[in-house]
Order: sequence, then C-alpha cells, then structure tokens
Amino acid sequence: MSKEAKILTAILVAVVGGMIGLFLLANQGSTPPTGDKTKITRDNSHKTGTGAITMVEFGDYQCPACGAAHPNVKQLLKDYDGKITFYFRNFPLTNIHKNASASANAAEAAGDQGKYWEMHDKLYETQKEWSDLPDPSAKFTEYAGAIGLDADKFKKAITDKQFQTVIDQDTADANALNVQGTPTFFFNGTQFTGSSTYAALRDEVESLLKK
Repeated sequence: MSKEAKILTAILVAVVGGMIGLFLLANQGSTPPTGDKTKITRDNSHKTGTGAITMVEFGDYQCPACGAAHPNVKQLLKDYDGKITFYFRNFPLTNIHKNASASANAAEAAGDQGKYWEMHDKLYETQKEWSDLPDPSAKFTEYAGAIGLDADKFKKAITDKQFQTVIDQDTADANALNVQGTPTFFFNGTQFTGSSTYAALRDEVESLLKK
C-alpha cells in the first residue's frame, strides 16, 4: 500500500470512528418515548401533598439508586410543601432484586393499616439491612411493629401476598409507559430525563413553578 493510500485509510478510519462515537454519545442516557400517559397515576395510587405540581416516582425498594434518591425526594417535598403532590408507584425489578417484590408487598400491607408512607421511608432508610436476606419477612414484621402496625395482620398480608395485584398493576402501567429503570420520575405528566440529585429535581420544580 502506498503512503498516500495509508494516509487516506487512516483518515477514513478516524472519521468513521468519530461518527460512531458521536452516535453513541447522542444516544447515551436517552429516554424512550413515553407510552400511554393515562397510566401515570390511578385513583388508588399512593400520594402525599396537595400541590399543583404532580411528581410521580416509579421505584423499587431494593434499588440502590432509588435508595440514594429517597432523601433528595424527601427534602424536596419538605422544601416545596404545598406546591407538590407526590405519587409513588411500584416497579420492582425482580429479575435483579430478589426482595423487590416482598418489599413492595410490605409497603402495601402497611398502607392497608394507614401507615404506607411510614413503611415506605423505613424500607429505604434500612435498605442495606434486608436487601441480601434470604427471607426478609421477619425483618419487615419487625419494622411493622416499630411503626405501630398490627404485626400479625401485617405478617399474614405479606405471607399471602394480599396486595400483589396492586403491584402487578403498577408494573403493567410502568411497562405501558416505557419505563426502563428505577427511579423514573414524571413531572406534570412528562417523563423527567435529568438525574435524581436534589439540585436536578429542585431545578425542575422551579422551572415548572415559573410557567
């Protein structure tokens, strides 16, 4: 191969490589189009707050990223009290988190006794205690007693998976919305593509308040 041909080949390889790199960069972290927006919330979805801004999280109690986002969400709701209505919906990633479904059942069982948000917070704040347990039911029952639930009623509910249909409906809605992972947030019906840091969530709320 001549010197000129080698130079041209090198240039061609560099150009093609650059185009591939740009393509990958452009698609990195991209979000699939939102599916059926009527599935974002349901009448029986757990919610707190009464603000005009709706914030919906599809989450997994065993997901480390959700655990990291939890204090940011709590701080946001505190700082913007009266401005946000927050919904939490189950999207347990059971293929990678063995206790995701059990923890979602624990939250729903607590909700049946009027302590949904107390268990919701407890599960995230103690995530490292139960995530790797072969069977976390005893630990969840311990939490139930700590937050003032009827422990026997709670234990029966999680053993019988009495609220699995609710969790399955949430999961089906997440899939209909093309949710790809957790946590995934929606603000006023639009999927949020930023990070789950406090600053990113706060900036989104501030932007919406100005509209």
